[in-house]
Order: sequence, then C-alpha cells, then structure tokens
Amino acid sequence: MKFFDRFIGKNKVKGVTGDKETPVKENLGSASSEEDYVSPQYDRISYSTIQQLYDNSNLLKKYIKVITDECIRYQLIAVPTKKSSRAKKRAQELNQLFVKSNKLETFSEVREKYLKDLYLYGRAGIEIQPDAKPEVDAIYAVPGYCIRLNVDDTGSNFKNEKEAYQILDPNDIGTVASVLPYDSMIYFVLDKMSDRVYGSSPIQSIYQELMADLQSTKNLAAGTNSIKAGVLCLPKAPRRLLQDVVSRLTILVKKNARTKITAVNNEGTFLDLSNLSPKDNIELQKWLVHKANIYNIPSFMLDMSQDSGGLNAREQKDDFRALIEGIVKYEINKLNAILIRTKLGYDDVEIVCPDFSSNLSYQRTRIAVRLVNGNIVTPNEARQTYLGLPPIDSPSADMLASDAEAQRAKDAAAANPQADTSSSSPDQDGE
Repeated sequence: MKFFDRFIGKNKVKGVTGDKETPVKENLGSASSEEDYVSPQYDRISYSTIQQLYDNSNLLKKYIKVITDECIRYQLIAVPTKKSSRAKKRAQELNQLFVKSNKLETFSEVREKYLKDLYLYGRAGIEIQPDAKPEVDAIYAVPGYCIRLNVDDTGSNFKNEKEAYQILDPNDIGTVASVLPYDSMIYFVLDKMSDRVYGSSPIQSIYQELMADLQSTKNLAAGTNSIKAGVLCLPKAPRRLLQDVVSRLTILVKKNARTKITAVNNEGTFLDLSNLSPKDNIELQKWLVHKANIYNIPSFMLDMSQDSGGLNAREQKDDFRALIEGIVKYEINKLNAILIRTKLGYDDVEIVCPDFSSNLSYQRTRIAVRLVNGNIVTPNEARQTYLGLPPIDSPSADMLASDAEAQRAKDAAAANPQADTSSSSPDQDGE
C-alpha cells in the first residue's frame, strides 16, 4: 500500500498536539524489526520538538518562510535537449506534472513542503508514483523525519534496491507505512557528512536562541495580561494594615474571586522582580533575530532596519541569493538524476530554471566573459557553471575562444580558396 494512498487527508501528526515528549532515541528509532534500515544517530532534538518550535516560534517560522518563498520564486520546467518530436512531447508531459503534481497539489505546494522539511529536519523526500513502472502519474512530499534508508556502511549503496526506502507512519512512528524502491524516492539531505547517512537539522545549532525567543514572548504576554512578579513595600505599616493588604491581594488572584480591583490607603512602592521589562524583551527579540540568523537572510527581509555587520543591503542580498540559487540547483540536480534519468530513463529532456537567466549578477557575468576570453573555459562551461544556464547547441560553444577563432579562419579559407591563393601569389609582372 502506498504511503499517501493510506494517509492522505489525516491531519493529526504526533508531537504537534503537545503530547508528552519522548526521548530522541525512542522517538526516532527504526520501526522495522529488520536491522537493514539505518536510524538517525546524531539527532539531538526530536521531530515533535521541532514541530512545536515551528508552530510556536515566530522567529523560526519567519526564517523558513523567507527561504521557501524565495526558492519557489525560481520556477522549474522541463525542456527538450534534442530536436525531436519525442523529446518535445516528453517535456510537455513533465511540465503538466509540474502544473498538477497530484489530485490535490501543484508542484509549488509540493516544493514548499519538502523545502520546509529540509530546513527543519535536515532531510526531505518526494515519493514518485507508481513505484512499479517507469512512468510518473503523481508526486508527493514525504515527511523528512519519516524516511529511513537501507544502505551499507558507506552510506552510498543500497543493500536492496527494491526495498531501498522505508517510510514510517507520521501518526505512529513505530509503524511502517510503505517500502519504496530506489527509483521511486527523491531524497534530499542537508549538511550531510561522509560518516553519516542522514543530514543535520539546522535547528540544533540555534535551539537555545529559539527557546529564548519563546521565553521572551511569554514574558511580554505575562507583563501585559497578568500580575507582575514583585514585592509591595509599605514603610512603617502596622500589622493590621499588612494583613488587610495580603488578604485583599489573595482574594484578587483567586480563580473565582469577584474582586477585580484592590486599593490600599497608604503610600508604598512596588519592586518589579520580573526578569526583563517589556522594552528589554523587545530588544532581546531583535537581537535574537540576528543571533539566530544562520541562513544569512538580509535584515530588510526580516523586517529589521539594522544593518548586518559591515555588509550593505546589496552585499546581503547577493549572499542570500547565492544561498537560494544553491538550493534550487540542488533541486534541479536531484530531479534530473532520479526523476528524469533513473525513473523515466530519459536522455533527451532535462529540468532547468529559466529564471536564472533573468537574475544574473553583473559580477558573475563579467567573470564568465573574462574566463571565456582568456581561454580558460568554453562558452558552454561558463553558461552551466557560472551562470546556471543550459548549454547551447553549437560546436564553437564547446571550444576555447582561440580554438574557435582558428576554426572559423580555417573554415573561411576552405570556403574561399581562390581569395587565399590570389592574396599569396606574386604579380604577373613579377613586381
């Protein structure tokens, strides 16, 4: 039974409803009795904790939203790489899949899901259906924390290609929902290392900052909607007055008390024992936005007016665009490798991002031109490596500039041999 045939439409996800937290080892352990599937070993934060942080932390949600929104702005399309009617038809079919990926979602919605998973859990996946044929009817985003791999000690080879991926039930992490072959899952991983099968969640490095942000939000709410923690000082007050004050305050804070206001006809001072004032909490939150910004998101995109260190707005934007384009290129490489080459077996179609051509940096373009003119790279190498553009179908585009110039001169001479002979022969008069 397919994963989404069984669980589509169910909204409840374990860990979101505020159930008691289970240890990471139990929460993320392998659900299969087989020992082939590798369990995450380096996750210090459970998936339910990450879900709760995302649901409650405006700071984290802001980070993830900016990244996913910027990535989705880069549209992905299929283009034919050969001039044939078959290649053109295949590209059209794939573009239809990108318009409507399944019965409920567009490809943009699927992308939003797996990109969020990638930056929350460090891993994400796309399930390709059907899994028994070299064709694609629908694609779905699979919860990243539910993916388990059946790989050897190197982490690079599947032990059984027909049972390469194990998908756990998000409603019951101890139950296997489905098992997929190697060509029916596009597996994305973030911050992967040579000795680890799974990626590392970025949340682990900013966990304390996110918890501080949540606590500051609670402090602001407590300072606004409830009685502050503090001490009321009444100088030289008689015992009867003190007893009266304590009695009235006790009645005031009782759950079912009718008294909403209490007053004492005596001068006194209130010492606020709250950790931070509302102003200090707001300043703390502003500081946390920058402290936890491991994604290098420009300040103006986070609704913050402050500059980021010594970088101006353009430098911040360029750095962030490099991050986003790196993610999009990673998506393109995985889609071409698994969906196009492995699953469908196409060699005449590829996934590209046409928006790269309209977002080219002047600096990168100038460097590419210099490399081509300096006989360091070919035009097609410059287009693909530095500009993110597809290669052009021209023999000279795969040649260095000097070789292409020599070839053009040779072709011109071959096309007009008389002109070459007349220019090199002496005059009839011998002068």
